[in-house]
Amino acid sequence: MEPIKRRQFSSPDQQRVQDEVISAVETDPQKFIDRYKALPQSFGGRYVNSDLFKETFDQYSESKESRNRYNIPVHNAAAVMASEQFRRVLQLPPEVCRNTVILLTGIPGAGKTSSVMGKNQFPPHIHAVFEGQLATPETTSAKVQQVLDAGLKPAIVVIHPMPEKALDNTIERFDEQGRGAGIYTLAKIMGELPIGLSEVRDKFGDQVQLEIMDRRADFSNPVLLKGWQQLSVLQSEGNYEQIRSRLERHLETRRDSISIEAWRQAAGGQPLGRDQSRRVVDRERTENLTRSGVAGQNQEAAVLSDREGPQAKYFQELSTAFCQASEKASKKNPIESILGKHPELSGAVSARKIICEDINFTNSFFNPDNVTRLKLATDGLCRRITDGHLKFDEKEINSIKSVAIQQHKKLDTER
Repeated sequence: MEPIKRRQFSSPDQQRVQDEVISAVETDPQKFIDRYKALPQSFGGRYVNSDLFKETFDQYSESKESRNRYNIPVHNAAAVMASEQFRRVLQLPPEVCRNTVILLTGIPGAGKTSSVMGKNQFPPHIHAVFEGQLATPETTSAKVQQVLDAGLKPAIVVIHPMPEKALDNTIERFDEQGRGAGIYTLAKIMGELPIGLSEVRDKFGDQVQLEIMDRRADFSNPVLLKGWQQLSVLQSEGNYEQIRSRLERHLETRRDSISIEAWRQAAGGQPLGRDQSRRVVDRERTENLTRSGVAGQNQEAAVLSDREGPQAKYFQELSTAFCQASEKASKKNPIESILGKHPELSGAVSARKIICEDINFTNSFFNPDNVTRLKLATDGLCRRITDGHLKFDEKEINSIKSVAIQQHKKLDTER
């Protein structure tokens, strides 16, 4: 079995769960193999999927909240176990007419499992199915070579939906199961998949079949495209930046119709702890009462409590990170680099970029007044982040600029 890489988590409970699961897997991997094969969705272990393997870990499968909270901490252990099960299933003697192994891929929310399994039945001509991401050429090539070495035929099947539809599906799955997917993950997988598969084509050629189930026009009635000549179809929705931008806009349209927790995970935020989740639920309840005009006498106390709790600390940490990134921003170190660690700050980064394009705020050493005004506007963004605002419309951006200009005039008067 491959070694399992350990990650470092700032949250003690996430670190503990990772260490417990890895220790248990390394001590008795067969226990988890048996659990996996007993799951109906695994079809006796012939359907191999690391996300399904996570269900064999009690710490993860306990509840919707634990699936969200511990998805990343148990991921590496699940990936290694899936790789081990795939190795084992390839060693099984092939049954008559079962000589094909499907490598199934597509972005989260594409409907991969339902597309291939049909009426919850294992395809009669398939020896095994491995569901996973194939955007990395080295990993994909290794899987293809494993299949060929076993004397079986590899077939790559890509499920290709509209990214917005996939995002909607992951949000729905998050509400139902606690397992979602962030927009940056979706954009990265969809944007990089055709690049990775082109290298597989160049290396293996016709030894590997390619099929694309195009679900863009009609999600329920996909169009089947066969052959490597169809690879360009996967580039149809754009590159990473273009897909990410589309998903950011689509998520913003869903903001008022989904829970705060669902929005946070889709935006790429870290899962909240249980105490934080309770506060978020309380906050949602308060906001719903406010919108309906029937908030009770305890509304102000509830809001104050929220501002003093872990949720307030979370936004304060985001504000501090944004302020520090703004101070260090330069051509060599653009402020966008903060999105790798804090993708939920994308709205603030976009707002600051818009402000910088204003002639009164353009950051220039030749105009110190602009530098001062930009610093004041950035401080305004930071204050709003502290108050829990992560998205900024045109009206709010103009308000921030107006306040910054007034503050600058006041400073000039005082000098």
